[in-house]
Amino acid sequence: MQPDAPGSSSSKPILVAYDGSRSARAAASWAAAEAAASGRSLWLVHVIRWPLPELDGLRLPATVRDGDHARRAAAQLVDSGVERCRQVAPGVDVRGDALTGGAIDSLGRLAEEASLLVLGASGQTATRRVLLGSSAAELTRRVTTPVVVIREPATATPASPVLIGVDGSAVSDRVVDAGFAFAARRGLGVVAVHAWCDLPLEALGGPDDQEPARCDATALLADRLAGARARNPQVRVEEVVTLDRPASALLDRAAGAALLVVGRHGRGRSTDMPLGSVCHAVLYYAACPVLLAG
Repeated sequence: MQPDAPGSSSSKPILVAYDGSRSARAAASWAAAEAAASGRSLWLVHVIRWPLPELDGLRLPATVRDGDHARRAAAQLVDSGVERCRQVAPGVDVRGDALTGGAIDSLGRLAEEASLLVLGASGQTATRRVLLGSSAAELTRRVTTPVVVIREPATATPASPVLIGVDGSAVSDRVVDAGFAFAARRGLGVVAVHAWCDLPLEALGGPDDQEPARCDATALLADRLAGARARNPQVRVEEVVTLDRPASALLDRAAGAALLVVGRHGRGRSTDMPLGSVCHAVLYYAACPVLLAG
């Protein structure tokens, strides 16, 4: 899977986990626009868990306990989602499937056939206090396909930038390429942010004269962006080097961004953690769509 899969020429579709919730509808609309921009097909999938043992012993209408009825309802829900996506992006090839099984296992397996997995941040069981639902959280940890998480309907404007977290790690090139590819397709600018360290220098007993470190960080950021800038000369770029911690630096700039692009792991990669601390923070709190690209 290419790291900039949303913009590559692969024939793999964009896969949307669709349950009809507000968050899923926003995810489907975002994915339809991305499919149109990237020339891909769109695939909506709703997975229902059946039977439901928790219904045993309850006095419920027969239709509620009828598996065939539940599957028909799921198919109708997907059909309505497909029709809505066709209205959003008339030229896109859109199909949908309603499947029975475990949502995590099914979507994780299907994601291997997709160029991009698009998730709503929370589904039908969401509460107002939950910022990232359990299914979305588990899928972001499990799949290796690039993943976009959508929290709310899009509020970005033509002036909204693509925000890219650049940490200088081995995955930075993939993250940068994915962010620039999205920006180029949408005619947007890029704000590339590099934070010196996961802790402020003061906590590390840093020197009073921080200018040498700032110069080194500025050079690192410029080097990481050089290739993508050369391939996408039309993309406006703002380079930001900051003393702030990476998660704070990105979250402070996420409001109003068209997309925030980060890697699953950064400089402090741990083999026993599926997601790094910065990735975890932005998935839960960023006020814009988040792409895990590397």
